[in-house]
Amino acid sequence: MSPRVRVLTTTLALLAVALAYTLNRDRVHAPPRPARGSAIERPAPPPAPPPSAREILDRRVPLGLSREQAARLEALDRQWQEESATLQAAIAKAEKAFAAFMQEAQARRGATLQEIQRQSAEVARLSAFLREGRLLHGEAATAVLSQAQRRGVGPATSLDVQGGTR
Repeated sequence: MSPRVRVLTTTLALLAVALAYTLNRDRVHAPPRPARGSAIERPAPPPAPPPSAREILDRRVPLGLSREQAARLEALDRQWQEESATLQAAIAKAEKAFAAFMQEAQARRGATLQEIQRQSAEVARLSAFLREGRLLHGEAATAVLSQAQRRGVGPATSLDVQGGTR
């Protein structure tokens, strides 16, 4: 073998070893990559809230609601409409303030994550309060129903479980 061929062969062999080392070194220290097409585990969505008084009233005939039940559900519906309207107006106001902040941040070249979190905290707080109120309203509405009617409504609520309300 001529010296030129030896040098070329040795150089190629060293390049192959260096390339293999570099590729394997990154894989040893890096976390395993998910396989293509594999499902990424996501948290389960929260269960659907129990139906509102309005939703139950809309199904009064199939559920066989009595006049007393319908009257109590109508009162609950009016009460929820008043409470939720106030909260929804507050949420709309907070969302508008947040949107204005974001437009201002975009105009001045961005904002930090902490600023964005601080500005969006009010929207998140009010939204959580509305969700909790909606859950309580749904539980109060299903409490008006008999056990058989609750089964006809749909998803189980905490009132369906032995032991009563939460």
